[in-house]
Amino acid sequence: MNGTMKANSDAEAPADFDAVVADLAALRHDFAGLMSQMKSDAFKGANDAAENVLGEIGDRANRLYDSVAAQGQRSAKAIGRQVEEQPVMSLLLAFGVGFIASRMLIR
Repeated sequence: MNGTMKANSDAEAPADFDAVVADLAALRHDFAGLMSQMKSDAFKGANDAAENVLGEIGDRANRLYDSVAAQGQRSAKAIGRQVEEQPVMSLLLAFGVGFIASRMLIR
């Protein structure tokens, strides 16, 4: 290699190096923007999914509450009919349950 060719190679190297550094900086900026966009999209998707799950849980809780309330009303009506049909037996049963509960609470 002669001195002229080596001088040209050295002169081109800083220019190439500066171009690579500029390209890496642009790539870093683009990658940061992409990551930011992915995070916001992921957050939005997770938020939407959470809202959907909460909505489904709320709907299930409402159906369960309605079911339990209806069962409670049916049970109350059945107990009412039993008390009307057999008042003495119902009174003795209530007394027995109260007596057993009081004995359990004393211990």
